[in-house]
Formats: sequence, C-alpha cells, structure tokens
Amino acid sequence: MRIAIALAATMLAVTGPVPALAQDSTQPAAVSQASLDLAQEILATAYPQEVREPMFLAVADQMEQQVMTSVMQQLGDIPTGARKVINDWQTSVSGEQRDILRRHIPALMEAWAVSYASVFSEAELRDILAFVQTDTGSTFMLKSNDIISDPAFASANQAYLDETMALMQTRMPDLIAALVEVAEDQ
Repeated sequence: MRIAIALAATMLAVTGPVPALAQDSTQPAAVSQASLDLAQEILATAYPQEVREPMFLAVADQMEQQVMTSVMQQLGDIPTGARKVINDWQTSVSGEQRDILRRHIPALMEAWAVSYASVFSEAELRDILAFVQTDTGSTFMLKSNDIISDPAFASANQAYLDETMALMQTRMPDLIAALVEVAEDQ
C-alpha cells in the first residue's frame, strides 16, 4: 500500500514541475501592442533563442531531482526492486516530458511576454529592457534560473518538498478511499 501511495504521489508531483509556471488559465487583461513589443524584446534580449530550451530543461531537471529525492525518502524501507521500478518509470516518463516541454517552449515564451505586458506598465517595461541590455542585467536574467540549483535554495526547497510529499503520503489514503467510493456508487 505504501508503494501504491508513493507512486500516486510521484505521478501527482513529478508530472507538474514546470507547468507551475502557468497554473491559472484565465485570460490576461488586454495589453497594448507597445507593451507586448517591449515584453517580447525583453525576453529576446534576456533569453536568446539558443538558451531557452537548456534553461527550461535545467529547471525541469532540478525540480524533478528534488521531487524524486523526496519521494524516495517517503518510501522508506521498500524492496530494492521496487525502487528500481520507480526510478526506471520516472526515467522513461522524463524523456517524454522533455519532448512535451520542448514543444511548449514557444507558447510559454509568448505567454511570458503577455504576462510581462499585463503586469508591468510601459514605463516599467522600458526600464526593464534598459536593465537587461546592460551586462549586469543580462547576467542577472540568465543566472536567475540557476538559483533553484544553488545549494542554499535547493536545500530549502528540498525541505519544503519533503514536507509536502509527507503530507501527500498521509492524505493519499483519503483520496483513494473517496475514489473507490465514487467508483462503487456508479
């Protein structure tokens, strides 16, 4: 039962590290073309085409590694064969997830631009563009995504994930029972 719960938690947790960037599916407020153009220029300057895929994949890899570490801790003392099955399954799924992510990068970048244009005023966007056009601004933007793999942040995030996964494991029997009840009622 603990393995089934951990597998369910793995599926819930590992299939969604990167989509957290787009959790709300509501339509953004209308944005001006000028704001959208500025936002697209910011992203083109900050994240040139050649760095986008490696950047998104690095974030996905780091999040997956942290989630899987937490999942394996929650499993505790299970047979080595079960651990291998879980690791092999995740390795298989990871490849497919990466292919899906690659296909979505253009849409994610466009949505990112729309979001910038929605959140920041034109004046703020001009200031941001001026910043990212400097050496410091360019470096800041490119290295911002590296923060999640920095040992200080990774350690704090791992503690958060460990606690979250423990909660999921504790609460998973409730979900399974509710799903069984619904299935039995139908």
